[in-house]
Amino acid sequence: MTSVLDCSFCAALFLSHDKSGEVLRIFRTFDDSAEVLVPVCFWDEMTGLLSAALARGRLKHSDVLEIIRLLELYHFGTDVSFGADHTGRILDLSQLYNLRPPVAVYLELAVRKNAALGTLNGALRAACVKAGVELLRDSKAG
Repeated sequence: MTSVLDCSFCAALFLSHDKSGEVLRIFRTFDDSAEVLVPVCFWDEMTGLLSAALARGRLKHSDVLEIIRLLELYHFGTDVSFGADHTGRILDLSQLYNLRPPVAVYLELAVRKNAALGTLNGALRAACVKAGVELLRDSKAG
C-alpha cells in the first residue's frame, strides 16, 4: 500500500500529542515494501516545525539533529511534482475542500498516487473523507 504523510502526523512521533501512540503503531507497520511518500514541501515544513520547537524550548538542538537523522532512515519517497497542471490541481482541491494550498498539496499527492493519507490536521482529514481518500488508522485505535 502507498501512503502519504504530512508533518502533523510525523511530528507526533517526537512532540507530545494525544495521537502519538497511534502514530507510532502505524509507523511500526511500515516495512521495506511500504511506499511512503511526502511532497517536497514536507521537508521545509518540517524544518519550520523543528525550528519553532527549538525556539520554544520544546526540543534541544541535539534532539532536532537526531529527529532529522531518524526521519532520513525512513527513506520517504519525495515527490517533486510542480508546474501549471500540478498548481491547478492544488488550487482546485484547496477551493473545493476549503484548504490552504500548502495543506492541499498532501491531498493532491494522495489522490494522484491513490494512497492512504496520514494526517492529524482536522481540515485535511475532513477533506479526505469527502474526497474518498483513505486515512491511515491504527487498527487498535479504531
